[in-house]
Amino acid sequence: MNLISVDKETCRRDGICINACPIGSIKADADGYPVAASEDCIQCGHCVAICPHGALDNALLPMERFLPASGQRVGFAELAGLMKQRRSVRQFKAQAVPRETLAELLDLARIAPTAKNTQQISYIVLETPERTKALAKDIAEWMLPMPGMERYAGLAARGDDFVMRGAPHVVIALGDADNDWGLTDAAIALSYLELAAAAHGLGVCWGGIVQRALANNPALAAGIGVPEGRKVFGALMLGVPKVRYALIPPRNELKASWL
Repeated sequence: MNLISVDKETCRRDGICINACPIGSIKADADGYPVAASEDCIQCGHCVAICPHGALDNALLPMERFLPASGQRVGFAELAGLMKQRRSVRQFKAQAVPRETLAELLDLARIAPTAKNTQQISYIVLETPERTKALAKDIAEWMLPMPGMERYAGLAARGDDFVMRGAPHVVIALGDADNDWGLTDAAIALSYLELAAAAHGLGVCWGGIVQRALANNPALAAGIGVPEGRKVFGALMLGVPKVRYALIPPRNELKASWL
């Protein structure tokens, strides 16, 4: 397979595509045009995306699949405001979020960076409040007999949903069970989803209990359709916040070493 093809009429032989390749799969030929140095392409698309002249094409990532970059930067103040106002929501309205909105959020999460561009993260979405409540019940029944669960047992006896916090949905991130970067990749992807949800006026809460229960109980994982060879690496409860916060709580001062 000829991995790289170049339009020699428009190529400037400036080498920026060669320098952009993170694994050195492109080199310059005797005339300075880019050619494949190996077939070990991770399909990141940098070589095609970085060329301002559209001179290079990659057989694994055809040019027609690329989107134009707007060139516009999001204002730092607006982004900082969104990030500061984000809260971990534990009170949700009893209303479902439309599938179209959930799909829009996931479509942004899927473009999050992954180690070696494996793009290994996939999702299971509990779309109805009934399914979410059923999973919360199953997780609670598995957890409560364990030692040290007295506080959660008290919440359950009071009728509190300590697993899902009353959220109508939960988004569960899966990765390859043997991938050492599963937790990292899932955390980055779910962080993308969390900020996208906040921009939509929705709220999320990181589901540590959900993730640990599904990762450590094969029966629970199988019950929601986790395939063999895949593992739960993260979860977010999601819905419409019942309340809005008027203030931004303080956080510890920045701790950083400057070398």
